Amino acid sequence: MQRMAVLEHCHTLRLCWYTIMIAHLPFGKRSWQPWAIGSAAVVLGLVAALAVTSISSTPKLIVLVLGLAAAGATVLRVEWGLLALIFMGYTRFSDIMVRNGAPSTLQPFLGLLLLILLVRWFLYKEQPARWAKPGVLVLIYGLTGMATLMWARDVGRAQTGVIEYFKDSIIVVIIIMLLREPPTLRRAIWVLLGAGIFMATLTTFQQVSGTLSNNYLGFAKAGIKQIVEGEADDYRIAGPYNDPNFYAQVLLILIPLAIDRMLNERKKILRLTAAWALVMCVLSVFFTFSRGAFLGLILIVLFMMVRRPPKIITLLIIIALTIPMIQFLPANYVARLETIPDAIPGLSNKDVREESSFRGRSSAQLSGLLMFLDHPLFGVGVLNFGVYYPEYSRGLGIDNKVWDQSPHNLYLEILTEKGLVGLSAFLLLISVFFRGLFSSRRQFLEIGNREYAQITEAYMIGLASFMFTSIFLHMSYPRFFWVVMGIGFAIPNIAQRLKTEHFEALHDKQ
Repeated sequence: MQRMAVLEHCHTLRLCWYTIMIAHLPFGKRSWQPWAIGSAAVVLGLVAALAVTSISSTPKLIVLVLGLAAAGATVLRVEWGLLALIFMGYTRFSDIMVRNGAPSTLQPFLGLLLLILLVRWFLYKEQPARWAKPGVLVLIYGLTGMATLMWARDVGRAQTGVIEYFKDSIIVVIIIMLLREPPTLRRAIWVLLGAGIFMATLTTFQQVSGTLSNNYLGFAKAGIKQIVEGEADDYRIAGPYNDPNFYAQVLLILIPLAIDRMLNERKKILRLTAAWALVMCVLSVFFTFSRGAFLGLILIVLFMMVRRPPKIITLLIIIALTIPMIQFLPANYVARLETIPDAIPGLSNKDVREESSFRGRSSAQLSGLLMFLDHPLFGVGVLNFGVYYPEYSRGLGIDNKVWDQSPHNLYLEILTEKGLVGLSAFLLLISVFFRGLFSSRRQFLEIGNREYAQITEAYMIGLASFMFTSIFLHMSYPRFFWVVMGIGFAIPNIAQRLKTEHFEALHDKQ
């Protein structure tokens, strides 16, 4: 009798398990699916067990276990795969693991997501969200780069740049197709903040604890760099990116989102989490010593205050968060900021050649302008700036170093490498992006959904900070940019969906 009771209990648990699995399946209910999932779970378990016993490399083991978990979660619920993609793209997880000797995870994961999308679309008639318009714009911009293969001096470089572009830009289309539900948008925003918490908490701990020689598997890089010419050198953190300026730019986008969620989330735990994200991101921006990011931070504060003038309690909260952070500022941070006017014509009494970083940037940007004037329509070719730079810089006499990269200005980078045609395509992409966000905000307000309107507003401010700081930086790490663009292009679909549901509900009441 006891054995029968145990068997009956196990049978009941099995039925409950099958019921739960069926309820969460994305492709409808099929009698064979519980068995298929159960078999897959057994196989995955055996693979994981075999891996633990046979793989000695820790990074490879981490990637395998996390990869299997992400793949299984994606099959069960594709939204989880979308959120994993956002996190990986923003933190450079795949690239960092590859440098630790592990296999690439992002490309196979993108393939899995595309496969699931196609299965849902063609077999189960589940239409993805509208993606054609932004997809075409991304394609057009990519084609302006592909065209440069015909005249690039170094075709190999141009080919590499074009391939990397299309590999990364496919992220935009996948995110738009998958980000369909309003709750998923909130979760995507929180995954971005989670990525910021992961990166910034690690780099803040690295700075405060003095463990700057430890790169924490590559997620917290740091190196001694010039702070003030001839006066001070110090560590500058770079997170999972190889340059502190780019890392600061990545974190800046998250700061308006953290402020918005800190002020507008209903649950106290979420408000505290957003405050933690804000403090960590701001501190990490300071620890990068990035002058452009500091200006971007001021721009964010001004935007936030103009759009929503703060209440007294909000100002008190900001002051309460700011005062403790002052003690963590590096000793040479203020001295670094005092050099900002030296880069602005008319504000400095110094020759730009007296500061090595300004000297290099000035030489690169002037050389870029000359390249553009010589190749105004179609540019010199993707990634070919460094090929042409030596011959243009020699005549300037500003900097004799070899500068084998882009001219520290995104817009000038596009002009030199893709010409006016490429810049026009890029600006069209950006203008459609912002126009969609402005329209979405208006639609959210029309139906009385202030939360999503505020999220959209904060998102626009974050992207505005990126566009501003791109005056000082080129596009060296495009993947996080395409993640952000994908979410932004999906917001109009969310707004239209909520607006339709709102008016349908009003019609039903009548």
